[in-house]
Amino acid sequence: MRGLDVRSARAKLPQLVGAVIDVSGKVQKFVKRDGQCKLVIESGEVSGFVVFADCLSDAETVIGRKVRKGSAVWVKGKMQTFGALAVCLSDCRLQ
Repeated sequence: MRGLDVRSARAKLPQLVGAVIDVSGKVQKFVKRDGQCKLVIESGEVSGFVVFADCLSDAETVIGRKVRKGSAVWVKGKMQTFGALAVCLSDCRLQ
């Protein structure tokens, strides 16, 4: 989805539900509590999109690489749901 505007990116999202996609961007929030490991990423590929990435299956790597707010990341995960300006990914792995 590189270089797309929000309108054209949103038009492609219904086709991608269930597909494995990769996203790069900057971490806005890192949640590590109660057995969770989630990243909120501001996409660098499509301006205005936020990605909620569930990285529980790759938690050791996320913690080992010391991912924090402001870190640049590239994740690959299975697209679960999407909204007007957000996408939720599950089973994410850092690339």
